[in-house]
Amino acid sequence: PFVWSTLPAGFTGPTIFHGPLSPHTKPKAPVVDVPSAAGVHRYPALSTERIEGLVRHGAVELYSWSPTAADPTRLRFARILLEAASPEEWLKLEDGLDAVEGVLYDAGIKSLRVYDGGSGVALWIPFCDSPRYDDVRAWLHAQCAQAVLRNPNTVTLEPNSHGGPPVHLHVQSNAIGRFSVLPYSVRAVPGFPVAIPIDVDSIDDESGDFPYVNGNVLAADFERWMQDHPDPFTAQDEAFYVQRFGDRAPQAQHFVVTRPDVAPTEATPKHGSHGPIVSACMAVLQDGLSHTADEILEIALKRGLLDASATKKYLYTSLIEYIARAKGNGRKPAIVQNGDRSFRINEPPDEWPAFPEEPAKESTTQIAALIERLNQSATAVGIAAAAAFEEAVCDAFEALGFATTHLGGQKAPDGYADAPLGPLSYRTMIACKSSDEGVNDPGIFEASKFKDAYGAQFCALIGRAFSGEIEVGKELQNHGVSAWTVNDLTTLLRVGANPFEMKALFAPGFASDALDDLLWERHHGRAKRVRLIADAIVRTGYTTQTAYHGEPSQAPRITQDVAMVLVDQDLAAQGSSATCSRGDVQAAIDYLTNPLVGLAVRDADESIVILRPEL
Repeated sequence: PFVWSTLPAGFTGPTIFHGPLSPHTKPKAPVVDVPSAAGVHRYPALSTERIEGLVRHGAVELYSWSPTAADPTRLRFARILLEAASPEEWLKLEDGLDAVEGVLYDAGIKSLRVYDGGSGVALWIPFCDSPRYDDVRAWLHAQCAQAVLRNPNTVTLEPNSHGGPPVHLHVQSNAIGRFSVLPYSVRAVPGFPVAIPIDVDSIDDESGDFPYVNGNVLAADFERWMQDHPDPFTAQDEAFYVQRFGDRAPQAQHFVVTRPDVAPTEATPKHGSHGPIVSACMAVLQDGLSHTADEILEIALKRGLLDASATKKYLYTSLIEYIARAKGNGRKPAIVQNGDRSFRINEPPDEWPAFPEEPAKESTTQIAALIERLNQSATAVGIAAAAAFEEAVCDAFEALGFATTHLGGQKAPDGYADAPLGPLSYRTMIACKSSDEGVNDPGIFEASKFKDAYGAQFCALIGRAFSGEIEVGKELQNHGVSAWTVNDLTTLLRVGANPFEMKALFAPGFASDALDDLLWERHHGRAKRVRLIADAIVRTGYTTQTAYHGEPSQAPRITQDVAMVLVDQDLAAQGSSATCSRGDVQAAIDYLTNPLVGLAVRDADESIVILRPEL
């Protein structure tokens, strides 16, 4: 399957891309039917006859996602795209190629360069075992992240960055329906330069001359070029074409960073599908602070999150690779890197001092049994098993405070959940997908089709896990569906979440991204700030009261403004750069003076009097 472009208004007009053929058009030449999450799309099949016919009708450029001939959903050539800011920076592009090819060489991977005729080049990497696009894309991200780690001043994974490294690395085109230019395609710019493949290994180093500058072979020069330079693709030996992805990336099937010799511990976060290294780092960074790789490793070793074989270099590389893959898959990485190369949780920085938290409540036997039901039924198959999973999901939402209704059966939704919040009430439709593996065909449209009929505001699709994250993410947005894993539900059950704080999780997309926000808000959000402010008001206010020994009518008043000054001074004394807001201080005063709390009382002039020295 391939895509082509035309220039209906010439070089001064837009380039028009032509993808799937109309389903109403009777094919006159070979076609390829390509299944996707949005249905089956029909593309023209690459052949001399087809290309000649399209060129007669104005086709200029040719693109593809380079699948196998037998299966358009499986990969034959992986591609890493490198892009410089302009054609004039081709020397920097060569440095970027050297950086990435060095990483591939260390991994035993052979590749060919395909210069795009402008300011970019693609590294084409053959794999003969027909791997999945998602798996290869995640592995490519890891290789690119390693290149960035080794050469941070030469290449970058940030496609929209300004300044800094001039060569950008892209692997997003390694997906069904996502494409890059094919070798020997002309380009839709004046002169019609040709995308030329180059085998660097075949160049005679003694000549000292590189035989090609990007864009210097035009369509008019192409025949002469081919006479002087054999086609690199046909000139490769057998070893080039028998590379197996499975031999080199056995861990790439899942979106995780793994290390088999380090087992997860009870301190590892319970949600998400991260490997033990990343999970250990997440546990350390839950303190809300930024830490270097050295600091993370030291804390993780002390807390028993990692064993003594873990190294700073491996930890740092794992985090860089994880962040790169998350961004490439269109997801929000749970960890981000700061400008000084330290790391933090991907939430607003918490500059407030640490505050002792109440011990987490143990899960009741009922919640523990419900979690076990969810996990067991999520992996079963068959009609009866599907119904059991639907019932377990509905019971889970019921335990979280919703009023749920299980329906099921043909031409009916699996169920729906009502949030009984008075004027803030809302309804979400529930669709369930049980599978012993990740959900490969989530049926996102099916999850949304009953929304209007049942007067719902949201649609939730629940499964064990979801594959094809880029494609699934787009479909979730298109159909207004939120994707929930069983881990998401069990995490909410363990923390005792409620329908009010869960509402954000039903926004279109992956619920786990909003779940991270919910957990962060619980530990580092307004509740923590108000508790710290209330504690500071009680301590400093009581000290102020007891230090005064004069006439009571002349005693200093603790007004809202005075309380703000006392709190900011207390924060500074603890080494914090945080400052309190008027709204948070008022919330703390309201709490202290609440009759059910009784830590302070209001005076006639709206100042407060502290009744005891501590919370």
